[in-house]
Amino acid sequence: MSRAGAPRARSRACRRKRSMIRRLFLALCATAALAAPAAAQDRVTFRLNWLIYGFHTPFYLGVERGYYREAGIDLTIGEGQGSARAVQLVASGGDMFGLSDGASIINGVARGAPVQAVMGIMNKSPFAVIVRADSGIRTMRDLAGRTIAATTGEAGLVMFPAMLRANNMPADAVRFLRVDGAGKLVATLENRTVGMLGGVENQALILPQRGLPVHSILYADNGANTMGLAIHATRETIQRNPDLVRRFVRATQRSFEAGMSEPEAAIAAGLKVKPDMDRELALAQLRAGLQLVRSAHGADRPIGWMAPQDWAETLNLMREFQDLRTELPADAFYSNAFLPQ
Repeated sequence: MSRAGAPRARSRACRRKRSMIRRLFLALCATAALAAPAAAQDRVTFRLNWLIYGFHTPFYLGVERGYYREAGIDLTIGEGQGSARAVQLVASGGDMFGLSDGASIINGVARGAPVQAVMGIMNKSPFAVIVRADSGIRTMRDLAGRTIAATTGEAGLVMFPAMLRANNMPADAVRFLRVDGAGKLVATLENRTVGMLGGVENQALILPQRGLPVHSILYADNGANTMGLAIHATRETIQRNPDLVRRFVRATQRSFEAGMSEPEAAIAAGLKVKPDMDRELALAQLRAGLQLVRSAHGADRPIGWMAPQDWAETLNLMREFQDLRTELPADAFYSNAFLPQ
């Protein structure tokens, strides 16, 4: 080999060696990436306020589409036995998050439960006077002198005097037939009463399924709005792991955004968990519930935002009509701090 060719040969050898080292390095990186464990997921349990129905299905859509997983959350959803029970389970550490109505959260906190609402899922009350469409009743004042069905102790009955007052009606303007939950439906179907107390996202949909068109007079539109459903956690969880709360709230926002744009997909996700759910009724429940998600005081606010006025009104109504004893201010029961800014 000539003297001139020797440097070129050494240069080619060096390049081949560097190329081989580079390929070996990239292969080692790829192997390490494949062998690396997936990012750890926070195991979270979430307790619903009741048995699965249409309005709950966006949570399951979020699980199915991986919104919670992408937020680093391995979510388990459990059916509930009432809002008050969900507050108790979260307060005792049985579940990390719960879904309860605003009144149950306030009652729980007033009695020492260390919880706080972190996201409003239903900011308008679903309570309504559900009247037969053929009764001709369309407003509260049309109810004067008529009889409606109610169950003793139900929240809508306790709050009914607030509706009367807001509409300048005397306390005895409306008569009640006291029956159990199933009896309310029967009395209205048989025209023994002009209507009943119930939920606009529940009983108001069952009667039309049985062939009776109805009209709903919402408490929220008649001076007696109370917070619907809110997600809550313990103050310890909020203080120790605010990032987890923030991630849970964001994943839930995404779930309800998807449920609003694709309600049929939400119902399909719910049916995979509860196949015996009535699909058409569940879809109607979801659509009715989604109308109550945003507060009348924040129609342009993001999903989950809670209006101070709604909590203050709920607290004041409970003090007056439910004999609530607490000196806590309204902002002690909720926080909007975990919504994406």
